[in-house]
Amino acid sequence: MSDPGWGDMLDPYDEEPPFDVGEDDEPRDGAEPAAEPFTPDIEAVLAAQAQVSAARRAVAAAEDKLTAAEDAHADAEDEVSVAETKAAEYADDDDKKEWQRAAAQRDVSKRTRASARAAATVSKAQAAVQEARLGLAEAEAQLQYARSTPAPPEPEEPTLYYGSVDEFLREFLRKVYTRRIDGKGQGNVWAAEWWKSREAVHRLEALWRAWEHLRLDAATGMSVWWRDHADHHMPILMSSEGPFRGSVGPDDHCFPDKGEFLPYANPPEGLFPDVREPVDADSADEAQG
Repeated sequence: MSDPGWGDMLDPYDEEPPFDVGEDDEPRDGAEPAAEPFTPDIEAVLAAQAQVSAARRAVAAAEDKLTAAEDAHADAEDEVSVAETKAAEYADDDDKKEWQRAAAQRDVSKRTRASARAAATVSKAQAAVQEARLGLAEAEAQLQYARSTPAPPEPEEPTLYYGSVDEFLREFLRKVYTRRIDGKGQGNVWAAEWWKSREAVHRLEALWRAWEHLRLDAATGMSVWWRDHADHHMPILMSSEGPFRGSVGPDDHCFPDKGEFLPYANPPEGLFPDVREPVDADSADEAQG
């Protein structure tokens, strides 16, 4: 008789494997995958918690009113019992006058009506407690929903239309804000190599950033930009006492007539990188160096 082989020891058609599935192995069919972690909307959770706290206070207040109503009803029932006992004693007492027996019966009726009103108050208090508890259950459900619901994604920042102050000046500003440049440091002045003036760069940067922000206001954004920004900074930039004072271009085309584009020369490569795109650290260091 031969020794059993592996084929005899392990049946390949067994439903269960002869070993345990490790924790790191894939879950079996039908098993739910682990939920991915998330961050709930903190403001929604806090608001829901406040609603739960308010609902719990409402339940406590309603239950206190119910307890008081039940106590009042119990007292009214006791008074009815006392009045009925007194009326029965008067009815059996031959010494009592008829008017005394009638008064005792009227007192029973009076106490009975008071008990009925107390019972109605109890019913209303019970309904109020039920309504308060339903409100609490709804508030707790909202809290559970807020805790189990991921916060909405943060709104994306608007994409810049121009990637740098250089592109803004080159493609837009010098084409829409046109003035005659007289040259020789008189009248309107401008420098094609505008980037050599620190003040000019800062003012043009401010004009660009303000334009990027206000362009999103389709109603009055551009009017505000022209009034509060362009019409403020450009006269200063073009002033004979401004950052371009004494600028004289080498060629006639640097002194355009009104309606022609303002003079422009390309800045050194890498001086104004496109901020819409990630900048390599080494490239940025080279540009600054």
